[in-house]
Amino acid sequence: MRTLIFAAAAVAALTAAAPLAADRGAHGLTLPATFSGVLPCADCPGIRHHLDVWPDQGYVLRREYLDRDLVVDETGRWHVDPTRDALVLRGSGGAMSEWRIDANEALHLLDQEGESIESELNYTLETGPLDPTDAALPLSGMLVYFADAAVFTECLTGQTFPVMMEEDYLALERAYLEDRPAPAAPLLVRVEGTITEREQMEGPPRRSLVVSRFHHVTPDAGCAAARATPELTNTYWRLTHLDGMPVNRLAGRTEPHLLFLEGERSGVSGTIGCNIFRGGFERTDHTLQFSQFATTMMACPPGVDFLEAAFSRALGDTQGFEIVGQTLRLMGEDSSETARLRAVYTPF
Repeated sequence: MRTLIFAAAAVAALTAAAPLAADRGAHGLTLPATFSGVLPCADCPGIRHHLDVWPDQGYVLRREYLDRDLVVDETGRWHVDPTRDALVLRGSGGAMSEWRIDANEALHLLDQEGESIESELNYTLETGPLDPTDAALPLSGMLVYFADAAVFTECLTGQTFPVMMEEDYLALERAYLEDRPAPAAPLLVRVEGTITEREQMEGPPRRSLVVSRFHHVTPDAGCAAARATPELTNTYWRLTHLDGMPVNRLAGRTEPHLLFLEGERSGVSGTIGCNIFRGGFERTDHTLQFSQFATTMMACPPGVDFLEAAFSRALGDTQGFEIVGQTLRLMGEDSSETARLRAVYTPF
């Protein structure tokens, strides 16, 4: 493996602590965040949208139909289509919507064909700090009960919530104790409930599950969570290792990543968290080479120039690649790893 000599500041940046609660992803959104606005309605004054989006690809959408006393809640997973700069929501009950990510981080609703809606009416949700909304809806997830406490991991979002001991909780607990395969083992359950912020016995308030109605348990089952192997192109690849060293994002800056695009926007782009570079690439089944790089010339925090130079060298030395699961390895002539990346914001 090649030896890279970094300045002390560069090493500190590589081994920094976990990122702050809100960070800008490769897709251009600073998450977690809440997106809100009133969009048109065919038979009411408007539909008030409240969309909470988390970095782990979970979301909650509440739509309130004005003057109709109707509220529809939805939860699910989001992914990003980088070929169209589109945020795609896939939620409960087969719900799906697509939103163009604008440069100011606003979301603009797309039509059923994924095209922009040309209208003088407002189809835009503005971004703001995360302000979680309640969500009342049917939920499936894995329940674990241990030491007089229950925790529920929701299947669609993968998010975990403490379960409050109220309303129909006792029916849920009894069914779990009867059908669990072993003490503290997860069990698939179906409930109607509300995700809402509640005080906890210890620690600060947390988003929690209040079970309004218990439906049933399903032994010997689990949440479907398998992902297809991502393609090299049209996938955001988060940089995790550079020449064997872990790479963490710089607080408040776009995460280190690569994006390979085919078609009209063919090329490769990326960043270490400061300047953005663009160039070309050529590939076969296992070979990969980069060419014709150009970069912005912004002033960066101390030490980042060493990281950018190391990233540039790693790409210049790359001769091949392999994808195993969700991991992309870039390799030099001797098959040594020059960089390692992980697929993010992909469909489930």
